[in-house]
Amino acid sequence: MNERSAEAPLRPVVLVIALVHLVLGLLGFFFLPEANDAGRNTLWIFSATGMLNVIRTVLGVLGVAAVLKPSAILAYCWLVFVTFAGLTAFGVLSAATDSAGDAVNFGWADNVLHALTSLAALTVALLVTRRTRRTRVRA
Repeated sequence: MNERSAEAPLRPVVLVIALVHLVLGLLGFFFLPEANDAGRNTLWIFSATGMLNVIRTVLGVLGVAAVLKPSAILAYCWLVFVTFAGLTAFGVLSAATDSAGDAVNFGWADNVLHALTSLAALTVALLVTRRTRRTRVRA
């Protein structure tokens, strides 16, 4: 067994994470209504602000690239975990205070999505690390 085989079974999970955020990010750019009040742009139940769309799109593209190069899956999952854990913490505070001047405009749906994404990325990263260590011990 080589190191690449540790990531192979987890590629579909990473692909789903990447595609969900890539689609939300790209659709957010196209469906930002100009007539809405500042900070009130939504895409279905999720917030659609410029900064959040950029973050989602970049992480989606990086995820698709990581799936194509399985050795990058571990680094991608740690990046996603840290990013979305931070966004979850910020979003909970933002949604709880509901300040009118908030440019990011996180809602509870965003917080749940970010928390679930963060946990999924952490799980994949830990599984890849564990499988890689087992492979090294056997070799």
